[in-house]
Amino acid sequence: MTNTILELRNISKRYGDKKVLNDISLKVNLGDMILIKGSSGAGKSTLLNILAFLEAKDCGEIFWKGKNIDSLTIKEKKGIRKREMGFIFQEFNLFENLTVKENLDVVLSLTTKTTKEDRKGRIKEYLQKFQMEDRGDTYVKLLSGGERQRVAIVRTFLTDSTIVFADEPSANVDDKNKDIIKGYLVELKNAGKSIVIVSHDDYYDKIANRIYEIKNGYIKKIPGEGER
Repeated sequence: MTNTILELRNISKRYGDKKVLNDISLKVNLGDMILIKGSSGAGKSTLLNILAFLEAKDCGEIFWKGKNIDSLTIKEKKGIRKREMGFIFQEFNLFENLTVKENLDVVLSLTTKTTKEDRKGRIKEYLQKFQMEDRGDTYVKLLSGGERQRVAIVRTFLTDSTIVFADEPSANVDDKNKDIIKGYLVELKNAGKSIVIVSHDDYYDKIANRIYEIKNGYIKKIPGEGER
């Protein structure tokens, strides 16, 4: 039985006259920490969006747990994103006029069927776990960039996703919070989640078990220290 949860086969994507992705094939297995590197504009975020069903491919096939997603309805694809995919964006995607706790409660109320009291207890548990309990009642607009990204990662833990997509997760944070965020990503992997990171630098090389580079629309596998 395969442990591949997400697979791309011969994916291509074009914007006007520019071919951004050309014949991309990639497998994501359970427990993978995959790093996709490339310069700005190379197509990393486009590839991430296609993996997460957020953007349409021009050609090729995408398989989720062995099933071609072309056979799924829009509702079914949304359901997979809601239940099984977590996202860490460089823009954070938090509600600035809500507190940290309120932001986390919104996500839990949309993705789980737990009671308000259960959600409250779970949020408290994870804020304590990640040493952010003192920020629970703080409005997001008052947090630093690093704190916002940490809230976004706590949100990912709460949703119990199968796979997590991280788009330049430490692009807008200082060195101290970069180290904290890297530790969180390792903990996500140790919790059994698959992680796909896109980044323009070498910061995550040591924790990835597979590293790829996108250049001129093509993807190639490159050696990494954590490869296995």
